[in-house]
Amino acid sequence: MASAPGGSIRFWLKGYLFLGVAVLILAMLIYSNHLIARMRENSEATSRLFSRYMANVIFEVTDDGRMADLKEVIAESDLPIIITVLDGIPILWSNVPVEERTAEDLDLLEFIDIDNPPNEKFRKLVSLYREYDKTNDPIPIRVVGATEPSGWVHYGPSPLQRELRYMPFVLLGIFLVFMAVAIQGLRYLKLSEQRSIWVGLAKETAHQLGTPLSAMLGWVQVIKDRASDKGYDDIRASVEEMEVDLGRLNKVTERFSKIGSTPDLVEVDLKRVLENTAAYFQKRLPSLKSKSAISLVVGDIARVRGNKELLEWVFENLVKNAIDALGEAGGQIEIRAANEASGKFVDVTVQDSGRGIPGALRDDVFRPGFTTKRRGWGLGLALARRIVEEYHGGSIKLVESRPGKTTFLVRLPAA
Repeated sequence: MASAPGGSIRFWLKGYLFLGVAVLILAMLIYSNHLIARMRENSEATSRLFSRYMANVIFEVTDDGRMADLKEVIAESDLPIIITVLDGIPILWSNVPVEERTAEDLDLLEFIDIDNPPNEKFRKLVSLYREYDKTNDPIPIRVVGATEPSGWVHYGPSPLQRELRYMPFVLLGIFLVFMAVAIQGLRYLKLSEQRSIWVGLAKETAHQLGTPLSAMLGWVQVIKDRASDKGYDDIRASVEEMEVDLGRLNKVTERFSKIGSTPDLVEVDLKRVLENTAAYFQKRLPSLKSKSAISLVVGDIARVRGNKELLEWVFENLVKNAIDALGEAGGQIEIRAANEASGKFVDVTVQDSGRGIPGALRDDVFRPGFTTKRRGWGLGLALARRIVEEYHGGSIKLVESRPGKTTFLVRLPAA
């Protein structure tokens, strides 16, 4: 069944708007990544410059005043720095997760073996500067007039550099979350539009059928009265069956009128509902499928909280689909009901021995408008799912389907 052109145009306009917003955000993401890359480069350049400055002045400072100024400069920087002498022994460090240098550490300096540090502090310092050297080449410290370096400045990434390193992933995550929410929103919007169409169609169908049904019920009563007066008992019996079918058709009309509105839920004897459904089709199987049979297996099941008319519609729909699936050869339909293991639900299965549903189509059986029949609007299972899941808080699913065996499971909360 084709959707209305206006609804299709609105949907595509929303899709193009979503695409435009997505492209805009993606462009902002790319530009933001470009800015972040430049900021990271500048931060790294600043780190190298500061480290080089430290390398140039660290051994040039001779008086206590200039040393205090140098320590103040180091303290104001958030760059992690470890200064070592030529053989790799740490003599000064700042902004690293290691305790400050003590007088005892100074006494140990001339006895330190960097491959076997004397305590946890120096082991951690050696491990840290070796880790720094993997990403940043250490800067040599040269004393004026010396040809060989006297030590090294090892530096790691600043907090800003670490944050900038993860920023592209953060932005990408935000973009993906936005895309997921937007896609879900569009999907929900489309489903809402479809539901509005089906609800409107159901209510309009109920409205259109109401008047002729009332008239037909009246005429059936007239025929039944006249057949009684003239003693036509066989005609009267047939008319009574017609009256039953018209009553059921009137009930179906009432069900359609309830779609879209919240039904009243009461305690329902589900066993009685299933017995009525099976009995109704048992009488009509000879004319529908002469070589078919319906069996009902219902144990001592709990009552459920629901709407009797709507639940009847669900199971009648499943049984009618099962009958259609049997084909001309006929077959078996079995309805089973039992309490679920936890006792909180009642499970009802409707199983047939028909042709089955092709694997590629199984995910679509509950989609509004989907049908494998030559005639039909594809409303039955879609409305059945809405009745079970939205109105009764249960679930309905296709458990299995193959030639010779198709099973639907309806799970309803116990009262």
